[in-house]
Amino acid sequence: MTVHEVTTPVQGFTGTVAGVHFADGRAETDDSAALAYFRRRGYGVKELPKRKAPAKPPTPPESLKG
Repeated sequence: MTVHEVTTPVQGFTGTVAGVHFADGRAETDDSAALAYFRRRGYGVKELPKRKAPAKPPTPPESLKG
């Protein structure tokens, strides 16, 4: 599911709403029920671009393993 950034109607709010933790008025979630609640209640909801998976560190060749 796509992750969304949610902003609170009250600037700077820190706390939990609908199971989503906000810090300084911002949070990220992919919970569809929470997103529906936030939209109904006037929160700002913005889809975030998909993030690339972190690159795996290279595995050393067998000859270098201890």
